[in-house]
Amino acid sequence: MILGSFSTRAQAFEEGNSTISVGYGFPNLVGAIFNAYETYEQYDAKSLGPIFGKYEYAVSDNIGVGLNIGYSQTTVTYVLGTYNEEFKYSSLGILARINWHFGDSDNFDPYAGFGLGYRTGNYTFTSDDPNAQEVTLDTPIPFGMEITVGSRYFFTDNFGAYAELGFAKAPFQIGLVGKF
Repeated sequence: MILGSFSTRAQAFEEGNSTISVGYGFPNLVGAIFNAYETYEQYDAKSLGPIFGKYEYAVSDNIGVGLNIGYSQTTVTYVLGTYNEEFKYSSLGILARINWHFGDSDNFDPYAGFGLGYRTGNYTFTSDDPNAQEVTLDTPIPFGMEITVGSRYFFTDNFGAYAELGFAKAPFQIGLVGKF
């Protein structure tokens, strides 16, 4: 009689699992436009994000549904004549998402995703010029959509990293993922 022990690992994506991800997107597209002018004196552009938080539930071994939340902000300050002016843009997206997973590896999880939901942007302009008109504008149609391809790689059964490329709040994003 031969006795042996076998170690098995689950697929990287399988029915009943949940994942939570946090990530950062590159580039901040609005910020990239305004950063092009940083060679001018008394001009400064700062950007945050986009930052992402994601939840996904595996309804089958190939389909996951979830929620994506993304936020980004860009602030530009400059001096025009003797007046200080500021332009700020912020964007928040909350989208329902479905992912199709097409791998069967223990560690590597490739997928394609599609999301629809709420996305808003807020623009503000302020100035210490007494003749300037301060402006606040919101996105007229708060609708968002994303189409991405990506993959996760799990270093352990429950912890890994992800990368996505596509049409979303940023063309490229990377982050960490936990599975439970």
